[in-house]
Amino acid sequence: MAHLIKLHLLDLTHDNKKDYIPALINLDAVVSIEPSKVHSIIYTKSNSQGIRVKESLDQILALSEK
Repeated sequence: MAHLIKLHLLDLTHDNKKDYIPALINLDAVVSIEPSKVHSIIYTKSNSQGIRVKESLDQILALSEK
């Protein structure tokens, strides 16, 4: 069974605005999560470019433990 958490992904389709899209992330597919100045960056098996999310590392860890 997949371990899903709801995170808010940075929407890059808007003109330099920080709009976020809620989405479910499958933690089973995550390779690593790294902090950046504003976002956390999630690297998955299928996305080596990284997915920028609003939540901090501590918030993601807390969500993963539920």
